[in-house]
Amino acid sequence: MDKIYTVPFKVRSYEVDLNEKATFSSICNYFQEAAGIHANHLNFDISQLHEKGLTWVLYKMHVKVLNLPKRWEDVEVTTWPSAGDGLRAFRDYEMRSESGDLLAHAISQWMVLDMKSKRPVRTPPEISELGVKDKEHTVEPKKDPIKPLAPDESKFITVVGLNDLDMNFHVNNVRYIDWMTGYLLEENKSCREMEIQYLSESVQGDRIYLETKQKDEQLIQTLFKNDEMIPIASSVSYWE
Repeated sequence: MDKIYTVPFKVRSYEVDLNEKATFSSICNYFQEAAGIHANHLNFDISQLHEKGLTWVLYKMHVKVLNLPKRWEDVEVTTWPSAGDGLRAFRDYEMRSESGDLLAHAISQWMVLDMKSKRPVRTPPEISELGVKDKEHTVEPKKDPIKPLAPDESKFITVVGLNDLDMNFHVNNVRYIDWMTGYLLEENKSCREMEIQYLSESVQGDRIYLETKQKDEQLIQTLFKNDEMIPIASSVSYWE
């Protein structure tokens, strides 16, 4: 049972931007897919947790991109579960080119949720024991929460459809990143780093609004749902 796992990907035409380079959200999809495949091999995939009345919930993700791979380029994602703290389970990721150059790296922070109570529970010991303890994080996890912006100038961007949902019938994690990276007016810039915190679930029919503030080199964003302007995710990102 390999605790460190590598999955090959080819950058497809529908995963690139106007410059024929992989989008930020495509890279996040590679990371998410590699994590899911590995979790299935380790017997703690989301469908396997469902059998125990539990599910995975992504709390935070921090992604850094060094170089964007081009269309049809072959890349590899290596991922491993790392030591958690009882309530949070960490997973690290690295994406490399065929020649071994580091293209992107990330860390995600997960929580196990009781499906009946909708409350976090301690990570089951059979999962936490699989964490790789002798390998440093590729991105250091941050504990500080990302405070949501006030919805002062929020713009309506979309209504949640069926294709936005995951196996929990909630909006897929990467779709939030899609919404945060797909509405920047400066078309020649691309996101190179994002730390995102997930605050609330979103479901089919929700109306989604986006608030954006520039602070020095940081772009701070918050997604809200419906007329009540309930925050569902906040992020800090850097663009080039």
